[in-house]
Amino acid sequence: MKLQHLILNVSLILSVESIFAQPNQTDQKSLPFLDQESQSNVVVTVCGEQPCPQIYTNILSNTNLFTLKEQKLIGEALVKYRSVTTNSGPSGAVLVNLYKTNYIIKAMSRTVDVENSVARFQYTNSDAQEEVKIGSGGILARFLTKSNDGYYVSITCVGGGSMLRFTEMKNDLMNGLLVGFEDSHAQGTAWDYRLADFSNSHLTEYRQYTNGMVFGKFLAWNSRNSDLILEADFKKPYDFEKHRVDLRILQQRSQ
Repeated sequence: MKLQHLILNVSLILSVESIFAQPNQTDQKSLPFLDQESQSNVVVTVCGEQPCPQIYTNILSNTNLFTLKEQKLIGEALVKYRSVTTNSGPSGAVLVNLYKTNYIIKAMSRTVDVENSVARFQYTNSDAQEEVKIGSGGILARFLTKSNDGYYVSITCVGGGSMLRFTEMKNDLMNGLLVGFEDSHAQGTAWDYRLADFSNSHLTEYRQYTNGMVFGKFLAWNSRNSDLILEADFKKPYDFEKHRVDLRILQQRSQ
């Protein structure tokens, strides 16, 4: 079983579709990338690939998943960053600061020295600011008002194509939706986030958060055929990062 992973800043994001390449072998379904003892309030309905029911069709226009307001906000984010650089910010924003930063990421048995260019933009018609980090791994943008409400958007290279993640924030904590979209068109070795096109892309992941905790629906789809590979319902707020299983343990399970 393959295990894909994606690194952006200090976050390690697991590709759910690769984890669920085989069905769970136990009668009681659970999430293999979270420790078993913590899942008493997690109801896993689907854990393995199956045709997706219409209610969970993985497109932005699905009103079972998104309100009209969410559709508009996410739809704008899907196209907004194709023209953003550290010198040219989003429409309606002016550059107020620009610098470079280096940091080390530990990935499996390797360490990676990453350099980013970081730009901060101020919107002229509101108190919102946007911080944009750009490096070889892609782009991470953080749009926040003075009350720390807004969203994060990242675009990274995955399997030759591109993945965009959108995360709603409130009081600088994840609140609302975390969704992933994939552009499967390979760009080759000269990958550029500005060439990624998510305008007609499909969802690969859908989570709901409250005060930094997963709470509610968690869905994932096979990016190649839009089959549903995960449906779980977190009945109580759940600290996802606290209970994440170490990558090495996951690899041992998949062998």
